[in-house]
Amino acid sequence: MKQSPAIVRPLTTDQQQQVTEETRAYIKQAVKLFDVKNANVEITFNLKGRSAGMYRVKRSLFRHKREIRYNPYIFSKHFEDNFKTTVPHEVAHYVSDIIYGLHNIKPHGKEWKAIMHAFGADASVTANYDLTGIPQRNRTLFTYHCSCREHQLGAIRHNRIKKNRGQYYCNACKQILHLKPQDIKAA
Repeated sequence: MKQSPAIVRPLTTDQQQQVTEETRAYIKQAVKLFDVKNANVEITFNLKGRSAGMYRVKRSLFRHKREIRYNPYIFSKHFEDNFKTTVPHEVAHYVSDIIYGLHNIKPHGKEWKAIMHAFGADASVTANYDLTGIPQRNRTLFTYHCSCREHQLGAIRHNRIKKNRGQYYCNACKQILHLKPQDIKAA
């Protein structure tokens, strides 16, 4: 009988504190290295999905809310590697935003790489982690067809089509994709 994989536990409070302190240490290092102002950045452990970390800016009418988000499950399963790579990676995005502005540079362009180099960190863009045992969200896929094959579309694209807000085409035959007849009732 096949045994189900052990469920990965999220980061403990102590581990979250370690990651937060390491993030703040990299920010402090950046302030010295690049003579930048230490803008307020929130550090959270609420990222889901396949990414270990993410830097984002929520813009409102009056201010920008900067946030570094970590995935508590991926980080927990691959703690040492994430501690060495994901933390400087996300802080480098934060620093490049402060120095250059996110819209003025490529996300992993030469400016970001220079910051990673100054940190003495690996400037790899992605990691390929084993996600066994890590909770994943279930995606609903809808089957569409054209004249040459079937296509699987996610809920966002499916809903755009349903609301007449978009059309999608096959890259091979260039025809518009249509929902398979048996899937119309379910949709």
